[in-house]
Order: sequence, then structure tokens, then C-alpha cells
Amino acid sequence: MVSPETPGSKVMGPLSTTPAVAGHTGGKPARMSRPRTAGSIPADGDARTAFWLMAPALALYAVFTLLPIVATFWLSFNSSAGFNTSASFVGVGNYAKAAQDPIVWKSLVHTFIWLAYHVVMAGGLGLLLALAVSRLRITQVFFRTAFFLPHLVSLAVVGVIWANIYDPFFGLLNTALTRIGLGAFTQGWLSDPALVLFSVNVASSWQGFGLYMLLFIAGLQNIDRSLYDAAEVDGANALQKLIYVTLPGLREVMTFVVSLAMINGLKGFATVFVMTNGGPFYQSELITTYIYRLAFQSQDHGLAAVLCILLSLLAIVITIVFNRWRARLSR
Repeated sequence: MVSPETPGSKVMGPLSTTPAVAGHTGGKPARMSRPRTAGSIPADGDARTAFWLMAPALALYAVFTLLPIVATFWLSFNSSAGFNTSASFVGVGNYAKAAQDPIVWKSLVHTFIWLAYHVVMAGGLGLLLALAVSRLRITQVFFRTAFFLPHLVSLAVVGVIWANIYDPFFGLLNTALTRIGLGAFTQGWLSDPALVLFSVNVASSWQGFGLYMLLFIAGLQNIDRSLYDAAEVDGANALQKLIYVTLPGLREVMTFVVSLAMINGLKGFATVFVMTNGGPFYQSELITTYIYRLAFQSQDHGLAAVLCILLSLLAIVITIVFNRWRARLSR
């Protein structure tokens, strides 16, 4: 017989003596393990793998960049007359010698003038041509290609071409001036101390303006066209749209072009070397050409190393000043 259930009673199952707690099974704490995905590698394995992958690039960087920097710094404190001669420690003697060398100061001034010429002529011409070419519809691709072609020519070849253009007797420039009745304006473009630095920089700027033009064209294409429509509604003319819409829209590109032009200006060696070799009377001498003259012609490697360090410091200072100016403009 089955005993009857009393009202309100329930059939209760056996109670567990150990309460069920999340993360516990059978009253024993379960092991908490970090899930691992397929193919995962421990952190130390990642570091080792990354190191071995970067090792070839780091080795090349150390051999071809870090080691020459250290060697140049060491050489600046030594006196050496050639690659096969022994070096003697002279301390800061090379630095004092550089400070007393008038050609060092002249080449430093010429380097700053060269930078200003290149930024204004190459960068300015690139901006003007970008404004003109961007307004074309059918022939834009042709002119963009034509103006960019000089950038594909090496600076040494550019120097040879422009040296022939500047030839005082048979050059294209003086011949053209004579043919059109402006013979009074013919000059010895590479022999006149007052014109030589400007003349050589024209050749260098001719080689570089095409790249800057393309950068400005890319910047013009990113300007919102609705800004021009709003300016037209307000009655702005072409000059006002250029000043208040185009140039502010090109601010970021313009700062980048200026920085690139300054870097290229500091590397102004090949054109000067081919066209004038720093002459006449050191009137086109730059820091880079004087370094070459000291190292490979005068065999004064210690003084050449000092000028290499000076050029590096100059590049660092210009970069810091320019970056601060660029950050201030972007605010």
C-alpha cells in the first residue's frame, strides 16, 4: 500500500551536501585555463620570431648606416690624410680648424641661399603649374606627364644639359637672346660670381618642380567643391577664391612640399659638381661639394667628417623648426 500524501507536502529529492558553485564540479575547483586559438604562439615566441625576421634588415642598417655614423664621429677627432694612412687623435682640433676656415662659412651661407632658391623656384613653379594644369580638361594628362618628365632625369645629366644651355658662345639661352634683339642681356651665366649660384639652382629646380606639381594637383583634387560654390554665391572673384579657398585647402600639402624641397635642397651636390665644381672662386660652393673636395681632393678626412656632422646637425635643426611651424599651422 502507498501511504497517502498529506496536504501541502512535496516529494523532495536527496539534497547534495555540497552546494553547486559556478566553476566547480563535484565539489572540487575546476582549473581555469586561458583559451588558445589555433596557431597561437606565446609572447616570448612572438618576440623571438620578430627578431629573426628583422635581423637581416637590422644588420644591413647597422652596417650601412650606424657604422658609418660612428666612424664619421670618430674620424672627426682624428687627423687622417687618406684611407690607407694611420689616423692620429687631435681632439677638437678639426672643429677649431673648421671654425677658422672662411670657405666653410661661405659654403654654409651658400647652402642657406640654395635652400631658399629651391623652395621658392621649384616649389613656387610647381604650385603655379598645378593651378594652371588642374583647370584643363582634355589635355591635362599630357601636360602632367610632360612637366613630370624632367624629374625622371638624373641630376648629373641635368647638369650637362644646362651647362650647354648656359654656354656663353653657343648656348641656347644667349643665342636666343641675341636672335630676338636682346643681346645686351647675354651673360656668362656660370662665370659671373653674382649669377652662378642662381643659374645652377635654376637647373636643379627644373629637375624637381614636376614632383611638387603633382603633389599640389593631388591636393587641389581633395578640396571640397562646395566651398567654391559657396564663394561664388557670396560674389567672390577668382583671386578671392584662390586666397580664401584654394590656398587654405592646400595648407597641409604646402607644408609637405616645403619640407621635401628643403630636404632636396640640402642634397644639392650633383648639379653643382657637374656644372661648376663650386667655382668660380668658391662662389657656388655648398657644404656637400666642399666635403667632397676635402675628402677626395685634399685628403683631409678629419675636416670633411666635421662638415658631415655639421650638415647632419643642420638637417636636424631645420627639421625640428619646420615641424614646430607645421604643428602651429595645423592648430
